[in-house]
Amino acid sequence: MRAGILAALAATALTVAAPTIGLAADDGLAHPSYAQRAKSADVAAAYPKAAFARKISGDVDLNCTAAPDGRLADCKVVKEEPAGMGFGEAALGLSAKDRVKAKDDNGVPIVGRRFEWSYNFLAPGDSNADWMTKPTVYQLMGVYPVAARHRPPTTAKATITCKVNEEGFLRDCKPVFEAPENMGFGAAALQLSTLFRMKPKIRNGKPVETEVTIPIIWSGFQNFPAPSGQANSLVLDPPWTSTPSSTQVRAAWPADAKGATTGQVALRCELNKAGGLTSCEVLSEIPAGKGFGKAARSLAPAFQVAFAPDQAKTLGSYTVDVPFHFRDPAGPDTRKITTPKWTRTMTAEGMALAYPQAAVKAGVKTGLGIVACVVDVRGQLTDCQVRREDPVGLDFGAAAIEAVKLMAMNPWSKEGEPLDGLPIAVPVRFNWQETVEDTPPAAPLAKP
Repeated sequence: MRAGILAALAATALTVAAPTIGLAADDGLAHPSYAQRAKSADVAAAYPKAAFARKISGDVDLNCTAAPDGRLADCKVVKEEPAGMGFGEAALGLSAKDRVKAKDDNGVPIVGRRFEWSYNFLAPGDSNADWMTKPTVYQLMGVYPVAARHRPPTTAKATITCKVNEEGFLRDCKPVFEAPENMGFGAAALQLSTLFRMKPKIRNGKPVETEVTIPIIWSGFQNFPAPSGQANSLVLDPPWTSTPSSTQVRAAWPADAKGATTGQVALRCELNKAGGLTSCEVLSEIPAGKGFGKAARSLAPAFQVAFAPDQAKTLGSYTVDVPFHFRDPAGPDTRKITTPKWTRTMTAEGMALAYPQAAVKAGVKTGLGIVACVVDVRGQLTDCQVRREDPVGLDFGAAAIEAVKLMAMNPWSKEGEPLDGLPIAVPVRFNWQETVEDTPPAAPLAKP
């Protein structure tokens, strides 16, 4: 059975960021620009008195309709944290003071359309996520889309949404808007996300994870010399066959990093014929002057990308951006696997081959096995144990263990950290697919 399953694996090879993007799934909501927002004095007056007295901050998301005069109409509270403190009602009151423009940044009318609008009520000592570092003009030019180089627009815009963790690092970024469309500015904004660092959101005096919307504007670039390079030359988050281990990353912590608890670096490297990194340069280093850039470059030889045989001759034309997130080895290991990038998964055919025979005999057509594993340095799953199976007693847990042995994830996260040694729970859903051999032959027709 194992040989059959191996033949049914789906593997990932080297792919590159396309010059145009598919924007985030259209949720039907408009993305307006504001023409007028409530003043800080208005927010202070609307702040629920009981919450302010207890120094409690509040966050509210409203869903509203854009009225012809720019007012926010028919607003409803869709999110209120914490609930029951009056923040939702306060936000509804403030919405009467806000106005939105009749058209979005693409010139599309939004009157009559629904959109989401947010309000933050900050207690003393609390704050929203804010910038620590922004991209330079040269970094903006470095990711300028090839499709726009010959006829650059006077102004181009892109918006991405990202999660900012407790340390101020961005993850799970995705494009939600670009103008002009289909010229690659959304993809360019994603390329910049590894260079950002933010102050985390503070609530009740402690950093918490939050989601931010980041607008990026290219203006006045029509007079800049166009950067060289192919349209598909820059690779983000490639599938790795080899990366530095957690032990190697901890050992690379700079001796000059006294007083620092974390470090962030972005390298831009070329690929050699074997898929390794070469000619690496430091794009960003936070904090600067502490040796993190040098540490990242010392780890570069441990990387190697996965590529298809027909890509070997063209590897030299690719450029790879590699993020690094260093943590003080003397501190606790708080790394987590949030959204793994699977580089080898089971196909439907492979899942059918792994389907437990006990379930087939019992006539059960679907089942679930959840296993807890540890990621190794190659991104494969080891030390797996059954956490749960449904229904019980039909070997779905054992089948899930066999299935995950053949799966693998990228061993280096998009945030720039090794994943080896981290635990992960993997749910495996099995669905029985009958084949021709499984179907009993039709009974012969009875003679009259």
